[in-house]
Amino acid sequence: MTDPTQEYISIIHDKVPNRIRFRIPLIRYKQTYAEILKQSILRDPAAKGIYHAEPNIVTGTLLVKYHPALHSEEHVVELVRSVVENFSCGHIEILAKHKNPRIGKMRPGQFFTRELVVSIVGNVVAGLILAFMIAR
Repeated sequence: MTDPTQEYISIIHDKVPNRIRFRIPLIRYKQTYAEILKQSILRDPAAKGIYHAEPNIVTGTLLVKYHPALHSEEHVVELVRSVVENFSCGHIEILAKHKNPRIGKMRPGQFFTRELVVSIVGNVVAGLILAFMIAR
């Protein structure tokens, strides 16, 4: 019988010491899933030596960096598999950190527009301040 988590996770690259890249199709193009999965892995009490988890939603991968004195590669793989399996079954607790009430109330595209305007205005103000300082 095959392992059901094989559908959810596979190891892409583990040749660099203390780093493992997993393919997790469940997070592909799903930013919220990726962030919840990342936080679930980093906050797990058994994952004390895992100090970095970086999801990539475009490729559906997760890069995990761990401390070799606290975890072996097999232990990290098992830990990530168990978190992904729980996540895929719906057994992940949604923490307050994962909930952003303002984003849920915005119209589609409004968040991007607001961030773009803030970025442009910030750059214009910084440019004016810099020009003023140079002109002195």
